[in-house]
Amino acid sequence: MALKLLQGAFIGVALILPGLSAGTVILILGFYRQFLEDISSLRIKPYLPMLAGAIAGVVAGVSVISFLLEQYTVAIMAFLFGMLLASIPTVLSCRVDFVKLPTASAIKKYIWPLILSITGFIITWFIICEPERTFTIFPPGGHLHFFLGGALASATMLLPGVSGSAILIIMNLYNDVIIAVSSFNWLKLSFLAAGFVVGLLALARLLLVLYRRYQTAISFLLAGLILGSTRALLPAHFSLTFFIAAILGAFCVLYFTRKNIFGTHV
Repeated sequence: MALKLLQGAFIGVALILPGLSAGTVILILGFYRQFLEDISSLRIKPYLPMLAGAIAGVVAGVSVISFLLEQYTVAIMAFLFGMLLASIPTVLSCRVDFVKLPTASAIKKYIWPLILSITGFIITWFIICEPERTFTIFPPGGHLHFFLGGALASATMLLPGVSGSAILIIMNLYNDVIIAVSSFNWLKLSFLAAGFVVGLLALARLLLVLYRRYQTAISFLLAGLILGSTRALLPAHFSLTFFIAAILGAFCVLYFTRKNIFGTHV
């Protein structure tokens, strides 16, 4: 029981840090495949203690991040920026054979994944994370936004290397979620939780099937989305503090994922 609570707390902290993937943490803890099989079969009872630990980890972690964002905004945003950048190699795990292929073969094999990656980058950099938010298909920070954010974050977090919080940043929802949790906005959190459950039980299985079949294409698309989403974390003016914090954030991700970089499979 105590071990599952601690494991859940570790997963909960990973859920709120954009560079850390809950899927990678579960993989490190050694029960990734079993977890996927149990979730697909709706066997959730054994994971209830872990869920309690995850909730505690999220609440505690959000409280700390909320305080730090108020006091050290530039440093925290830079730290998250470094975490996102460092997570990209993990998202592209096992795609390093690009450099080993002849040029013609490499172009033929990776032309569509590269196009998807560039498209994902353009969408997040110039549309979703555009500072003025001049384009949106739903009210930012609204209940539907929270529901969709929870669904997509929970579905993608099962992919090793892909952070659920990174998806929230891509959707321009991360700060809103942090505020909602720290202020105990139960209505918005209920929509987020409902989306989380729907994503975990419905979308996750579909996404995993697609990921197994189109792993290269989806990996490149996610990498492009994550790279483009870093725009939301850039400061108006760069400083030494920003670069130091970004390096520390990148080091944190590389440390926790060093055993899985370029070697993670679903």
